[in-house]
Amino acid sequence: MTKKKLFLILSSAVVMLAVIDIGVGFGMSLYVRHCSIPGDYGKIEHMLKRVKVPVILLGASTCMNSLDPEILEKGTGKKVFNGGLNDQRLEFFNVISEAVLRRSPPPELLILILRHNDLTFSGRGRLAMMNIYYHQGYAKLDHYLNEGKWGQRLLLSSALYRINTFWWRILLYHFKSFNELAHGGFVGKPVPKYPPRLWDITKEKQMLPIIPRKLQCLKDICESCRKAGTRLWIVIPPEYYRCSAGFERCGETYIREFCSKNDIRFINDSHNPDFVGHPEYFFDNNHLNINGAKLYSQRILDLLKKEFAR
Repeated sequence: MTKKKLFLILSSAVVMLAVIDIGVGFGMSLYVRHCSIPGDYGKIEHMLKRVKVPVILLGASTCMNSLDPEILEKGTGKKVFNGGLNDQRLEFFNVISEAVLRRSPPPELLILILRHNDLTFSGRGRLAMMNIYYHQGYAKLDHYLNEGKWGQRLLLSSALYRINTFWWRILLYHFKSFNELAHGGFVGKPVPKYPPRLWDITKEKQMLPIIPRKLQCLKDICESCRKAGTRLWIVIPPEYYRCSAGFERCGETYIREFCSKNDIRFINDSHNPDFVGHPEYFFDNNHLNINGAKLYSQRILDLLKKEFAR
């Protein structure tokens, strides 16, 4: 085979791949903009494009498993949606809040459910799930995805790369369907056969630095709520750990100080004795089970009643 013929074959392959990539990108763009994506994208789609209720809960699995909108709605008369998604972090919350808060009318109250280490842990969770929404009108998402190394940014220009985890999620949906929009987005954890072990965290390392990117995410969410006229609460749900009275992890201290400076209601129930003393309320050390979630939803409901009665 001559060099000229080899060059023509390789050039043709590159051109064909480019044409396929452009075609896939065009088709994916139309699909993402105009179709309802099923599977574990269902809740993301709902939050980005449709949800419009007075009270929105936003967080990771500790949000999704801790607060039942049906209980909150019955006591307040306000429609509530639980937007919690597994293994997500502040970058994701910022992207979703941007989409939710620019709707008219915006929510009256955004309750951000955080974990104690959300300001000190550098990971971005499953933010890569959002690759398919790159350059689809979500400025903060584009910003976060462009933060990577130049190779990552180059790959994002390829539609084939952006859908490399998307197609199998759609395929999996047809074999195992789970509707995370049922029950207002709440997914209760079962009661385990054996309760979790109680770990003592009193001697846990305290001085961890704040990750500047995480703090900026929190500032962005706070500012977006102010512009929209939406009240913001930050809540840390109960965890099953033993600690001394008044103990607070450094991440919790950072969040509390941020809330104090920005006049945000902060509810830190991570070491609430009404829950820590009851292993029967927990699925594991970090998540309430469905019985614990019902009880905790009632606690938050009591606070919401006072908030809306003002």
